[in-house]
Amino acid sequence: MSSATEATPLLVAPTAKPRDWFSAYHRILLATLLLSTTFWFTSTPVIYVFRVFSCQEYYADPSHPPYEGTGDACALPAIEATTSSDIGIMGLFTSISGTLNLLLTTWQIRHWGLRSALIQQTLWPAFRNLCQIYATFVGGRTAITIIQTTQMITILGGGLGYNLAVNSYITEVVEAEGRTAAFGVLAGMNMLGTAIGFIGGGLAGSLINITAPFQITFCLLVGSTVFTRLMLPYVAPTTQSDAKTPSKGILSSFSALLVFRPVAYFTPTGTKKWYYGLTLLAFGTFAGALATSYVPLMLQLTATNRYDYGTAENGYLMASLSLSRALFLTFAFPKIISSGRKWYSSTNDTKTPPSPVAPLNEPEMAIPATLEGGDAPLVDDAAAHVAPGPTDQIHGSRFDLVFLQWSMVVDAVLTALVALTSRAWHINLAAVVLPLASGTAPACKGVLMDMLPTDSASDAEALDEGTAKARAAARRADALAGISIIETFSWISTVAIFGQLFAVLSAMGRPNLVFFCNSGLAVFAAVVLFAVRFPPGRK
Repeated sequence: MSSATEATPLLVAPTAKPRDWFSAYHRILLATLLLSTTFWFTSTPVIYVFRVFSCQEYYADPSHPPYEGTGDACALPAIEATTSSDIGIMGLFTSISGTLNLLLTTWQIRHWGLRSALIQQTLWPAFRNLCQIYATFVGGRTAITIIQTTQMITILGGGLGYNLAVNSYITEVVEAEGRTAAFGVLAGMNMLGTAIGFIGGGLAGSLINITAPFQITFCLLVGSTVFTRLMLPYVAPTTQSDAKTPSKGILSSFSALLVFRPVAYFTPTGTKKWYYGLTLLAFGTFAGALATSYVPLMLQLTATNRYDYGTAENGYLMASLSLSRALFLTFAFPKIISSGRKWYSSTNDTKTPPSPVAPLNEPEMAIPATLEGGDAPLVDDAAAHVAPGPTDQIHGSRFDLVFLQWSMVVDAVLTALVALTSRAWHINLAAVVLPLASGTAPACKGVLMDMLPTDSASDAEALDEGTAKARAAARRADALAGISIIETFSWISTVAIFGQLFAVLSAMGRPNLVFFCNSGLAVFAAVVLFAVRFPPGRK
């Protein structure tokens, strides 16, 4: 019986010839580009809509005299304060809904499969956009309330859920050696769609009317739903073949975090030891996301407060940041990973004599160390579980970890340099340069896939091939869900922490110091990541 491993994909479309430009892998990239464009198309227009309707409400009040001056009648502190407050309330609804959407999507992937879960991420937002279109015709405070409250529809489908689904798709259609690069290209498509959404939404709102961006978004959402249903491959639910997967309600999706608990293993002498690599990877990811997630918003705030950037200038600033990140992740990141693996492997070969390489996780090449945790039960017999054989000799996952560690260091240095900006063009330059350290997230996902505990040799022999594949897919899906939950909590935390810190430092007249704080936290994240090691038997 052939043994299935973590590296065995459920689908093998990306192994097609390079000229197969419409493989499952490329269709997923196209879907990601379309979806990211869709979800960011109304990000700038909705702020403008809030400002316009707040202005309407302000002058509708009889106590406020008609505007008789020159210039923008809405450029009043009272209107700007109301707009900021309304946007803050919408952000709160969006954050809560997005977190619940992530948990629900995890549950849907387990029970309905990837394609059905991804369809939900565009179908329900289409209904939300219909409500927003109606709101733009109603106007005033009613319109603002409708837009705010309909953000709760995001629980049923939204951006966080679609990101989790498309990343899970990558693990199933890309061979193990190509996952890290594929995660980077996927993130690049996401950023390219974001840039298109920023520019396209702004142009639609200014060249047509304030309703147009929402109408176009509705059409994009419907088109995305149809494309997903017709063009993406079917991947079976994971729960059906893994009885250990919790299935009671969406809150059971928090169990995905158990992937990162410490793992016990036994040495050849029977000594029990603990492996903390996954735990440290989770803490390092949380600290890294906490350090970097708020930087784009701080760039906008700095540009607005110090250099008088308006909505259009900030839109182009964010578009340039997204486009720069897209180009780096799509073209440079895969080449860095490929070249780095070759260099790292050749360097190691000069230090240690080469050893024979057997197919991944073949029992005869297994190292006598016992991994427990994740899906493997705790046992007392050291011979009962055997760790899988080396994986780095096959596709260089060791270099991926090195890249992740040093990428965070580079991120810390570049973020610190932003604090030294003194001219407007420095901010524009920062938006282009900062993405050069944006490979940490895809590298983290690639490393995570190769650190997961696998079935022992005895367990693999007892399972049929289909069940083994499905169990491996369930582990990968749970790991991606877990890392997404960690990144979401980090994003919510960074808005709360650095938002307040930026306000305090701005009151002191030193807002740039917040970038030094971000840089220091990135250094801490790098220190944690440098402590990460691969499991026994994978070095």
